[in-house]
Amino acid sequence: MSTTGQYAGGAPPDSLAERFVGRDGLALCVRPLGPADVASERVFMEGLSPESMYRRLLGVAREVSDAELAAWLQQDWPRGVALAIFRCDAPAATRDGPDASREIEILGVARFAASRQPQVGEFAIVVADAWQQRGLGYALFERLIRAARAAGYRQLVGTTFADSRRMIDLARSLGCEASAEEGEPTLRRLTLTL
Repeated sequence: MSTTGQYAGGAPPDSLAERFVGRDGLALCVRPLGPADVASERVFMEGLSPESMYRRLLGVAREVSDAELAAWLQQDWPRGVALAIFRCDAPAATRDGPDASREIEILGVARFAASRQPQVGEFAIVVADAWQQRGLGYALFERLIRAARAAGYRQLVGTTFADSRRMIDLARSLGCEASAEEGEPTLRRLTLTL
């Protein structure tokens, strides 16, 4: 499928949303973010430490403007998607089956967007500081890879700091190659062939 197929400029498919239990028994939900999620994304971003913001933005930790947030949350499937992992209430059983889980807070966000190269998406991942090293980055990245394949991408690429061992290790655990970023000795290029 090409990345300019039947979904051009539309909402991501419902199949990208799911509920599951994390490795520590936590009820989690993953779904694409959209324009209605600006307030939740703002709370998430404001909760990140200056170091996490610095690493996410590959530069000076700064406040993200409302315009930037709105742009990040525009639905443009299959050119890109932003997936969020939420801490959720465990669904309550009813006579008609389980109720939908209630989303409590965003714990992490992973996204890809079309690059200038055909069938190559650029990705980024950030997990809230208090929730790092609990398998959430892995769960998000794994689902982002599935979404990129469904969107017709052949490759995902990302950039991280050379000293971001956890990010590099996470990316390698899912099949990425890490190499020096041309002309930028402090950065590493992460490449995943899909």
